[in-house]
Amino acid sequence: MAKPERSRRHRGQALRNSLRCLMSLLAIGLLGLLGGCGPRPPKSVVQQALAYQISHPAEPVASLVGSDRLAGRLEVQDVQIRQDRREPLLLASGEKLEGHHLSGTYTVIVKPPGSRRPYRRKGDPFQLTLAHQKAQSSPSPGGAQPKTLPERWLLAHSSPDAKSWEVIDFFPQPAPLPELPPAEQAYRHPTDLDALPAPIAGFRPGVSQRTLS
Repeated sequence: MAKPERSRRHRGQALRNSLRCLMSLLAIGLLGLLGGCGPRPPKSVVQQALAYQISHPAEPVASLVGSDRLAGRLEVQDVQIRQDRREPLLLASGEKLEGHHLSGTYTVIVKPPGSRRPYRRKGDPFQLTLAHQKAQSSPSPGGAQPKTLPERWLLAHSSPDAKSWEVIDFFPQPAPLPELPPAEQAYRHPTDLDALPAPIAGFRPGVSQRTLS
């Protein structure tokens, strides 16, 4: 009779060990889920970032005729984020922000001057990095009530020495330019649209950037 009793105790111990392993795995999975539950960049923010990046190309593309007019004539749609890899970003100022390395596809629409049919390119791949600055309180002079600064999403790119990150406040997007007179609408440079740059990782904006200190 001792053997059946011992066998039952062994089975009970094995069951408890299995339950402990299962609970440990569930706890690890839950911690992983909680770690990825931070705010994700809204698609509208990614659209604005892509539009800014496309309309502020690096040299020599920025010197092409008509590239300075892209901001008011392009639209980004159908943003599909395939990957959101997160890591802390150390800024040149010493501040640390949560970084989002994004990749996916998008559709760009450009309305050329003097043409009723817009230029459309679907499914273009993109890679960009956004830094998330959480809402914070700023002290006011004279003992007044502190001001609450809203959260911000900033376009980030690696510094030349690759040791820190620089960020650009791309909001608000530049206002669309007024319609050109008919005489100017009739002119179109053949390379304006063909040279439209695709967003890539580590882009270097042109001189019109606004870099935060």
